[in-house]
Formats: sequence, structure tokens, C-alpha cells
Amino acid sequence: GVNYKYAYLLANVFFLLVWLAIFWRAKKFRKPMLIFSLITSLFGPISEIWYFADYWRPEIALPLPVGGVEDLLFGFSIGGIAAFGYEALFVRGICKCQEKKLKKEWFLLLFFIVAGASMIILNNFLGINSIYASSLAMIALAALMLYFRRDLIIHAVGSAILVAATMFIIYYLGQELFPQGHSWVERIWKLSGKPEGVILFKHIPWTEMLWGLSWGLVWGPMYEFIVGARSITLK
Repeated sequence: GVNYKYAYLLANVFFLLVWLAIFWRAKKFRKPMLIFSLITSLFGPISEIWYFADYWRPEIALPLPVGGVEDLLFGFSIGGIAAFGYEALFVRGICKCQEKKLKKEWFLLLFFIVAGASMIILNNFLGINSIYASSLAMIALAALMLYFRRDLIIHAVGSAILVAATMFIIYYLGQELFPQGHSWVERIWKLSGKPEGVILFKHIPWTEMLWGLSWGLVWGPMYEFIVGARSITLK
């Protein structure tokens, strides 16, 4: 049989390369990007408590007590990509002119509390698959943020598309370039062969696109939301 042990690790190398490109470009945001990435890296392995149970189960080459080093890498990369990908491409700088009035640093804590509680209620108690539970929680939290900060709507939607597109390209090319890639996805994805296990463009589990859009929507404008900044877009 094919050794799939390093497939997940390899996929993360590509996500890390995207992270580096954004880090290189987003000069003004390097410090917060690093902080945001380190925060989400911790939640990579923690989230697998739920995802490994009912959503997917990739082979882990570098295991940790929960999840693996791969999950730390994915959390790190996708956190930075989501939080500052849009800024790297479209934002010239940020204006903190109304900082005091708009600052909501407490929201970051609320985000993790609500996300964790949603997983326990929706997934553990109500039996809704973890991918839907987490996506629903993120969409609800994004809606709450955007209710307070309508000026961040384009930013949120732009980030959602960017994260989903990054995942799409990496998954698509990975499965096109590595012939065993597709059977790896089918093997580790627990919705495979089920009615909801819809594959888009012959390679992409639709639930991964749902998750990517939801994550970009909530995490994309998070920095501006909590520090109370407005983006100054490139004209």
C-alpha cells in the first residue's frame, strides 16, 4: 500500500508557503500576524478532538497528545492567511483614529468561548457533524461582528473567498500532481460515500469550502475588529 503518513504534513508545507508570501508582503502587519498565527496554532490540535471523531482522520507523522504537529502547522498557517491575506493584497494601511470607541479586545476571548461551547452543544449533545457545528458557529460570530462593524463586510467576504480559494488551489493541485492524493482524501474524509459527501470539481470536499469560507469570514476582519481599526484600501 501507499504510505500516506506524510500526506497531511506535505499539504501543510504548501499552506506555510502561502503564509510566508503574505508575511513578506504585509510588512505593516508582521507582528500581529505572528501573534494571530501563534494563537490559532494552539487551536489546530484542540479542534481535532471533534474533527477526528466524526469528520476526518488523516495519518499523523508527528503525533501530540491531541492531534499532531501537522495540526499546529495548519492552525498557524490558516490563522495568518485568514487574518492578513486580504490586507496583504488590498489594504494600504489601517487607521486607528476611532480606536477607543471601536476597540473590542474582549471579543477574542468571547470568540473561543462561543466556538468551544457551540462544538459541545451542537456536536456532542445534538449530534450535528463537527464541520457543520464549527462552520455555523463561525458564521454566527461573523454576523455579530459585522452587525457592529458594517465597514468590515467587504473585508470579511474578501477574506472568506481568499481562504477558500487558497484551500481549493492546494487541494486541487495536490490531487492533480500526486496521483494517490485523491484516494488519500477519500480515505480520511469520513463523509466519503455518504449523501452529504459531495465532491466539487472532482477533488474538493464541499465541506472544506464551507469551512474555509466560514473561517475567512470570521477571522479575516478579526484584527481590525478587536483593535478598533478601519482599513485604508488601495484605490
